[in-house]
Amino acid sequence: MPITKANGIDLYYEVHGEGEPLLLIMGLSLTSKSWFRTIPALSEQYKVIVFDNRGVGLSGKPNSPYSIELMADDARAVLDAAGVASANVYGISMGGMIAQRIALKYPERIRSLILGCTTSGGEKHVQPSSDVSMLMLSRASSTATPEEMAWATAPILYSQSFIENHRHLVAEDIQRRIEIPVLPYAYMLQLQACLDHDTYNEIDQIRGPVLVIHGDTDKLVPYENGVTLAEKIPNAEFLTIKGAGHIYVTEANDLVNNRVLEFLNNQ
Repeated sequence: MPITKANGIDLYYEVHGEGEPLLLIMGLSLTSKSWFRTIPALSEQYKVIVFDNRGVGLSGKPNSPYSIELMADDARAVLDAAGVASANVYGISMGGMIAQRIALKYPERIRSLILGCTTSGGEKHVQPSSDVSMLMLSRASSTATPEEMAWATAPILYSQSFIENHRHLVAEDIQRRIEIPVLPYAYMLQLQACLDHDTYNEIDQIRGPVLVIHGDTDKLVPYENGVTLAEKIPNAEFLTIKGAGHIYVTEANDLVNNRVLEFLNNQ
């Protein structure tokens, strides 16, 4: 079980496959297990590195402030532990925020960048509706079981039609999500780091190949945020997943994996 010590905590990571390195960074409250639909496809051609962010899974869970920059430092430490000088980096949601900060703080560690269902934050950030925001904030104080809370937040994370027609796939996601439930204080620390995230006035400094991916019915990180990233990052490619919500990696798994491989293979 690979563990590296970094920034005062343990960080759990895994390596799958061989080839050019590809670091995957997961989103708010989720562990590396939530990449289970992505790893098999990408690890056929790439050395895929996944890890648990601070606060979740098998990584350390300090009860002190988190920041996106600190989590970017954690990700760099995982690359060091895996013996990787530079990698393609793919982050979704909070992981996409972390990926942006890596690209800005450690550009030499980035070969290419994929930013999924994420935002630059800052002055142009488009907020979710107040109902969505309140539900996300209430998760830490809820008395519901992890499974009950996961189903309660499903309408925020998936399109309604997907829940209706593919409920078994949502259930599979939830089972992976609750294998190691997030602790309430750690969830709030990650959430606060997301709320403080702001790269808006810096992302035009990002260089190299960039692919932005966003579902156009995303309720948690509205689609306009993906548009902003694609417009402001020089020469960024933009993939819109029509009809998909926030967890597009489940709603459009094959389409996205194929497009990611196409992007990576063309670098």
